[in-house]
Amino acid sequence: MKSLILATLVTFTMPVSAAQMFKCSLTHNLDHGDAAPSVEILSRDATVLDTGNTFTFSTDGKNKITSPELKLVKSEDGETVLAAKKKDLLFVKLKYSYVLRNESEGYVFGECVPDK
Repeated sequence: MKSLILATLVTFTMPVSAAQMFKCSLTHNLDHGDAAPSVEILSRDATVLDTGNTFTFSTDGKNKITSPELKLVKSEDGETVLAAKKKDLLFVKLKYSYVLRNESEGYVFGECVPDK
């Protein structure tokens, strides 16, 4: 009986989904109206913490930003992605990248690989 209680306690204290850290390339995109957008590589060693239904990152290496809870949505090209909005910010999780975007600029964490 004690082993059953212990097994039950262990089961309920285990995390539901394991968070995973990724190393990514970070770019900043800035729209200039009618002119071509500017793209700047900020880092080739940026980190993103993916918890499954949210992700946390920093665009400046100091301040952490966590997405709202992501929901499944269909993109314009028909692909299903995880996304959420908070005020004027759009958060998107794709297969190997994470995006933070507003109307005039965005940050893309791309080419992400698991951090070992």
